[in-house]
Amino acid sequence: MPRRLLEKMTWEDVEAYLRNDDRLILVFGSTEQHGRHLTFATDSLIPYAIAKRVSEATGVILAPPVAYGMSLHHLGFPGSLSLRPQTLVQVVIDLLESAVHHGFHRILLLNGHGGNIAAIRVALADILNRIPDLRVMLRSWWTMGAVGDILEKAWPGQYEGHSAAGETSVFLALRADLARMDRAAHSAHVTTLENLTQTSFRETYPDGVIGSDPKLATAQIGQQVLDAVVQACVAELEAWPARPAAS
Repeated sequence: MPRRLLEKMTWEDVEAYLRNDDRLILVFGSTEQHGRHLTFATDSLIPYAIAKRVSEATGVILAPPVAYGMSLHHLGFPGSLSLRPQTLVQVVIDLLESAVHHGFHRILLLNGHGGNIAAIRVALADILNRIPDLRVMLRSWWTMGAVGDILEKAWPGQYEGHSAAGETSVFLALRADLARMDRAAHSAHVTTLENLTQTSFRETYPDGVIGSDPKLATAQIGQQVLDAVVQACVAELEAWPARPAAS
């Protein structure tokens, strides 16, 4: 099927699409530090690359990614940019309301940043109660399909947090040319991702990495993860029942 990227379509293209399909993919990422070795685009680059593959396999329209998220806890690292939680809530609501206005009623929200999840869920609690015929799937790529099994087999007992071996592997599979693996470093100890602030994050994880050693990463493991996520997304989109036709 043709990959349908909204950024390359016209309104007439969308109008024609909506005569036969009401599905849409929205990607949410962030612009935040990813250790000394990965770029600020990591949390947007990965889910958008996945979504492009899913669009190509299913023909579902893919909108441009939302490249900013709830990253307040990363502000201790220069360059990180964040939305407030309440701002992200409103962004999600505004985009979904716009989509429904045009006739999109089945929407996959593919998320690339853990810090976005709470705000997105708040937004969904609001809009799904106001627009009962809207259907939304919220998926974070690292929780899908066989990803957990792949990473556990690669590095048994290792914790996969932020910019660790798992995420780094996926980045290497996509854009090894942007990775600075010569700079990769991490704190060996692991505590928690919960309740981190910009101060406690920088103090506890001075390299910006939480979890396993990113130097363990391989593009081969990353490709396995990508394939698993794409397969899971495609299966869910293709199995998603269409809305009953209006009587």
